[in-house]
Order: sequence, then C-alpha cells, then structure tokens
Amino acid sequence: MDRLKIVSLFCLIAFICIYGCSSDEEKKADHLEKGEAYLEKGEPKSAELEFKSALQIDPEYLEAYANLGETFLKLGKPQEAFKSYLMVAKLDPDNLDAQLKLATFYMLGRKFEEARKKADVVLAKEPDNIDALFLLAGLQEQEKNLYDAASLYEKIIEIDRNKLRSYLGLARILARQGKFSEAEAQLKQAVDIDPKAISPRLSIASFYVSRKEFNQAEAELKKTIEANPENADLYIVLGNFYFRLKNTGKAETAYLKAIETSPDNVKPYLVAAGFYDVTGKDDNILNMYEKALEINPDDIRIMNKIARFYFKTRKIDEAEKFIEKILKERPKHFPTQMLNGEVLILKHEFTKAIELLDQLIKEEPKSERTHYFKGLAHLGKGEKRIAKASLGSAVELKPNYIKAKLLLSEIYFGERDFEMAKKECEDILLSLPNYYQAKMILGSIFMAQGKIKEALDSFKSLIKIAPENPAGYFKLGLLQRLLGKYDLALANFDNAMTMNNKLVDVFTNIILVHIAKKEFDTAINKCEKQIEIVKDQPALLAVVHNIKGGLYFIQNKKQKAEKSYKKALEENPNLLQPYYSLARIYLMDKKEDVAIAQFKEVLKKNPKHAGTHMLLGTVYDMQKKFDLSEKHYRAALKTNPDFAPAANNLAYLIATKGDNLDEALGLAQKAKEKLLDNPGVMDTLGLIYYKKGLYDIAIQEFRDSLEKIPNNATIHYHLGMAYYKKENKVLARVELEKALSLNDNFDGSEEARKILSEL
Repeated sequence: MDRLKIVSLFCLIAFICIYGCSSDEEKKADHLEKGEAYLEKGEPKSAELEFKSALQIDPEYLEAYANLGETFLKLGKPQEAFKSYLMVAKLDPDNLDAQLKLATFYMLGRKFEEARKKADVVLAKEPDNIDALFLLAGLQEQEKNLYDAASLYEKIIEIDRNKLRSYLGLARILARQGKFSEAEAQLKQAVDIDPKAISPRLSIASFYVSRKEFNQAEAELKKTIEANPENADLYIVLGNFYFRLKNTGKAETAYLKAIETSPDNVKPYLVAAGFYDVTGKDDNILNMYEKALEINPDDIRIMNKIARFYFKTRKIDEAEKFIEKILKERPKHFPTQMLNGEVLILKHEFTKAIELLDQLIKEEPKSERTHYFKGLAHLGKGEKRIAKASLGSAVELKPNYIKAKLLLSEIYFGERDFEMAKKECEDILLSLPNYYQAKMILGSIFMAQGKIKEALDSFKSLIKIAPENPAGYFKLGLLQRLLGKYDLALANFDNAMTMNNKLVDVFTNIILVHIAKKEFDTAINKCEKQIEIVKDQPALLAVVHNIKGGLYFIQNKKQKAEKSYKKALEENPNLLQPYYSLARIYLMDKKEDVAIAQFKEVLKKNPKHAGTHMLLGTVYDMQKKFDLSEKHYRAALKTNPDFAPAANNLAYLIATKGDNLDEALGLAQKAKEKLLDNPGVMDTLGLIYYKKGLYDIAIQEFRDSLEKIPNNATIHYHLGMAYYKKENKVLARVELEKALSLNDNFDGSEEARKILSEL
C-alpha cells in the first residue's frame, strides 16, 4: 500500500512538472505573440510590457530580447535597446542582425574598434553582407581612410548595382578627394537608377551648392519636386535653398507652397513661423503658430512656441496664460518650466526664479541654459559670487557658451578684475573674431586701464563691424568726452542719436558735454526737444525732466529746477534722484517747514499717497529727524509694498542705526529688484553687508555704485571703511582721502579724518 502511494505521488509530481512547464511555454509564447501584435499596430509601450512579461517567465528568452531591442528603438531608448541586443548576441552569437545592431551602436558612440570587431564577425560568416559593408565603409570614412572607404562602396556596387546609398557614399568620398567630375558622375548614375528617388537628387543639389553652382542646384531641386509634387518637405528644402541665397521672396513662396501642398501638416507652418521670426514679421509668426495649433489643439510643443513668441515680444500676460495652460496639462514640461523661469527674471522676481531653476537643475543637472539663467537671477539679486559659480557651471557644461562667458566678463569688469574680464572676452574672440559685445567690453577694459590707444582702436572697430549700431559711436564719444575732445564726442553722440533718438545714456552725455562747455541754454533747448521725442514714454520722460531740473539747479534757478523735478516724479514715482534733489532745494532755501506743511495738506486729502510720504521722509531724513522719516517711509510701503525708493531709504536708515540688519537687507533687495542699476541702492546694499561684516561683498557693491557716480564722497567713505576693516590700509587711505577731497563735511567725515590719522 505504501509502495503504491509512493508511485502515485511520483506520477503526480511528474504530471505537475510537465503541465507546469507546458503552461510556462504557452504563457511566454502568448506574451511574445501579443507583443509582436502591438508592434505591428504601432503601440510600442504595450509591446514593451508584453516582452518584459515573457522574460520574467524565461530570463533567457532569445526572441523576447530581439523584439525588445526593436521596441526600445521605436521608443527612442537607445541604451535599453543596446542592452537587449547585447543579450541576444550573448545567447546566440550567430545572430548577425544583433551583431550588426551592436556595431551600429558602437559606431554612433564613436567606439570604432568595437564596431569594427562586430562588423568583422558578420563578414566572416557572410562576406557579401551589404549592411556590414556599409557600416565598415562608414567607419573608414570616420577614420579618414578614404581609399579603403571608396573600395568598399565599389564592392557594394558590384554586389548590387541598385543600392543608391553606395553611389552617394562613393560620390561623397570622391568629392572629398577633389575628384569632382567623378563624384558628379556617380550622383547622376544614382539619379538614372531611380529618377523619382528623392535622396540622389537632393545629394546632387547639395553637391552643386558646395560648388557654388546655384543654378544647377535649383534645377535639380525643381526636378525633384516635379517628380514628387505632393511632398511638402521638398518645398521646405527649396525654401531653405532660397533663404541661404538671401532671396527671401522666393523662400517665402516655397514655404507657403509647402503649406498649400500639405495643409493638415503642422511642420510647414512651424517652418514658415521660423522664417518670419528671422525676417522680423511678427504678425505672420503668430498667424502660423495659431494655424498649427488649430490642426493639433493639444500640441504642447506648439503652445510653448506661442508662449515664447509672446515672451519675446514682451506680451507677458499672454505668455503666462499659455505657460499656465501647458503646466496644468504637463507640470514637468521642461521647456515651459524654463520659459517660466525666464519670465520671472524679466519681472525681477529673482527669488522665485532661483527656486524654480534650482528644482530644474535637480531634474536636468547638465542643462547649461538652466545654470546660465540661475546665474542671471542671482546677478539680479546682487549676489555676484553665486552668479559667477552658476555661470561657471554653464561654461563647464558648454565651453563655447558665449552668453555665459560674456556675462562673466561683465561681472569681472564690474569687480575691476580686468585680467579675468579680458580673458573671457579674448576666449570669445578666438572663435568669433568680430563678436560685437566682446569687443565692446574689451574696449571698456582698455579705457578703465588708461590704455587710450587700445580703447580707441576697439571702439573704432565696433563702428567698422556694425556701422548701423549706435553703441560703437556712443562708446567712442564717451572716451572722447573723458579726454576733453568735446566736438569729436558730440559728433559721435549725434551719430548714435540719429540711429535711435531715445537713447538715455547718449542723451545724458550730450548734456554733460554742453555743461562742460558752459552751454546751458543749448542744453535746456535739447532737453525740451527730447521731451517732445519721448513724450509717450513716461520712464524716459521722467529722466529728461530730471536732467533738465539738474541744469536749472546748476544755474541756481531753483524754482524752475523744483518744477522739473516734480514733473519727473509725476511721470515716474520710482525715480530716486528727484526726491533728494527736491529735499536739497527745500533745505537750502530753508523752506522745509513750508514744504512739510504742503505735503501734510496733501496727505490729509489722500493719506495713502506713497509719493508724498516719500518726499516727507526724504526731507525729514535731511533734517536728521530719523524717527519721522522712518514713519513716512513705512507709510509709503504700507500703501505700496513695491515702492522701491521708500524701501531703499528705509533700508539705509535701518542699516545706519544697525538695529535690524536682516530687515534692512530684505528691503534693499526688494529695491534692487525694481532699481537694478541704481547706484543709491548699490550703496545701501553695500552698507548693510559692511554692517554684517561681509566686507568683500560690501566692497563690490560700493565699487559698482562708484562706477555710476564716481564723485560721491559718502560712497568713497563707505568703500574706504570697508577696506579699513579688511586691513587693506593702502586702499583705505586712497578712498578716505578721495572722500574728503570731494566734500570735507559729509556724514562720517570726522571718522574718516580719525582713521586717516591712525593710518
């Protein structure tokens, strides 16, 4: 009985094993069949799941690995495809298709020796394997073994005279060897084999373009279109050909013909939009994008292009609508997140931009553009040390990243590290000898170093490179003004203004020349003309009114000066200088009480008028009634939290008292976001960093401020004190003496004298 039970048990186990094995075989075959069906239907993601399921049953299932390799190629996952074909080759070394696929991967990865070994494996078994011969010929081309490559293409032609690729490859080799007539003959032979084939005709057209035989190239392109009139891509190729020849009219016609040929195809619309972008036809750009979006309403790529178009044309509200829509659908869409970061930077929301860009860097650490814009955002916050690190990372990832290197050179120049600034510019000019911005910074470096001849040569070269660009004339005029060559300077400033009559820096320098020549009436007349020119642009109008007020003030025409300063503030309440100028006038005329009474009357009628609170705060500041000035600065900020002048002055006041430096820093950084290049804000930030013991950063802010207003005694004093704390006695003495030479009675002058006596 026991023996019978044992026999029955063994039978049962055998049955289970046989049944189980049979079941596994059926299951994996079923997964393979389903996967192949999904591939046939063009559903590679579903196919991938089926093949992986088959491999879970049998980890050495050869057919599953082979199909999985093909699936990964269709999914655009080359690394996974490579691993799959490695397994196929391991399981079946005689699988020539896998060996060829691996050879191709190695070749694309520039591992030529490994690629050759795999090709040799195939050719050892099949000496006439055309795919392997093509691959070997490509390897010989890569390694510049042109004779051997030509021999291989000739061998392929002997095996199969209808392989068009072999004629094109051989023609390419012959052209590289300078055998142009023979190369042309091979291309013509390829065309004769299949007159309707596109690649031979495009190759012969490219050959004629390389030989500058443009008429023949055009004829070939037209013949290709005649043979394939429904192919929209060919009209795009023709358009690109005309565009290269700078025949924009014919190019546009070709691109529009592509749209007409395939009106439901998005590609021609996007190409046409790119063409209109380059040629500056903004209305047509948007029209093309909108038509493309009508065809594919859910296409994130098109929506992102529209958002970037709006960003480029500074229609930020419209750009943000598309950004919001895209990120609602695809929260992690990297290009749109990048664009969102750029929008935040443009809006001076630097802290938000940095938070976003930091997150993007975690996701894509090798994106050089993300590091670049992070550097730009830190620069906007005045954090130059961090900005340099981010820009350095961008350059490390992309050594020829011109924009990053240019920005680095500007930062170094601002820090007066002329050698590093020069190095960055010279690196750019090595690859792009006439790069305008690099040459301009180089000229500025020479000017700062007192190398007048080199600076003159640099600025003159700018005019030669781009005679229509006003920047070269301005820079040359600026140098001539500093050298006292006023007539030459005016001639160059006038040239610049002829090209763009709204350039504030150029206009300011014209007025400075007339001041130097004591030509005040001429300067006033020019201000009045400029007011007419910029009357529709409040920010520019405010600057001109402020300049005009300064002219009146110099002539002691204080009533007219006061009127001009008030007009400046009417146009732009965020302009800092008129507040100080008005307060100075009231103090000089001992009319501050009258002014205060007037301002208080205004506040009775409108207690939330930020500008009036600002004026009151400034007057109280100059009277050294700091409690009252603080009260009004805070009132201005309560009404308008983004009111930069009040934020700056309150920050300076708090920093001077030294009681809450973190609050002061926050206020100063807010002011910096709105008034990026204002020297007063730079001085405030410098003072806060000085009080915090961050002397290197403070020194940089003071230097930046003095670049804008070099004759300000207080800022020279601040810089001298920062050097003193750094124990740089030589530079401390230079700056403190400079401060006292400019004004011997500024706030802090007594301390300056005391420190100088110790030094």
